[in-house]
Amino acid sequence: MRIPEDALASALRRLLRPVVRQLLSWGASYSLFDSVARSVFVEVAEDEFALPRKRLTDSRVSLVTGLHRKEVARLRREPRRERAEKPLETSIVTRVIGRWMARAPYATRDGRSRPLPYDQRRAGEASFSSLVAEVGFDGRVRSVLDEMVRIGAAHWREDGMVELKQEAHLPAADLDAQLALLGSEPAELFHTIAHNIERPTEAWLQRKVVYDRVGRDALPALRVALRGEAENLLRHANALIEAQDHDTNPDAPGGRRTRVAIATYYHEEPVEGSDETPDTRETPPGLPGRIVSRRVGKRSR
Repeated sequence: MRIPEDALASALRRLLRPVVRQLLSWGASYSLFDSVARSVFVEVAEDEFALPRKRLTDSRVSLVTGLHRKEVARLRREPRRERAEKPLETSIVTRVIGRWMARAPYATRDGRSRPLPYDQRRAGEASFSSLVAEVGFDGRVRSVLDEMVRIGAAHWREDGMVELKQEAHLPAADLDAQLALLGSEPAELFHTIAHNIERPTEAWLQRKVVYDRVGRDALPALRVALRGEAENLLRHANALIEAQDHDTNPDAPGGRRTRVAIATYYHEEPVEGSDETPDTRETPPGLPGRIVSRRVGKRSR
């Protein structure tokens, strides 16, 4: 698919602006960005643009990337820099949380986790120990609980019941894990948008709702309400996807192993050049009251 270069350059500038702004605020220079970009260009060319049944040469990589052949040779001699760490969602804590919220006997019908005894008190009873066993962990159950308590994801009550306190594994105190999310989650959104550009007849879900005349005083309540709506969506989505995952349902439909994700995010920013609130802006003549409040979205792309 041929993309117009001017349109691509414009989109790339808008994409990079928040990245560059954050890099500068963290004290990262252009030389770091340049070094990473060059190595990633070479790595992607090696991984995804090799010709079938032909040895991938420096000349081929140079042709694909536009980098000088000597620079390509130098970069290909260097060890790859990406970490070998597994994605956050493969961690045992994330898998336990997902299963706990997915379905009975660990969750209610609307995807809310139930308090669980640490061990079974009678035959067939759901427990934290059986939950950990179901997600395939063969180590000490207590080590999982200790870690979940440490990060604030679970609470072990005095009566022996274990409660889920966080419905997501968010590594708030782990800077490395937070930076890993910064690298992976925007990449997923970018991949979805690129897929929809290249395959519009097979488009994946990509929806956004935007309004640009919301008063600042409304934001605290709006944040809380929207978080609740998003969490309800994700509880339901978790149950739907978990039911098709072979780790917990070996009888689910087969085929090539596929990673599936659905995500939500919230964003707000001041409207440039405007300190007004919706109540103080003049209504243009000839238009009735509230109809004039400009509405940007609901957008489906």
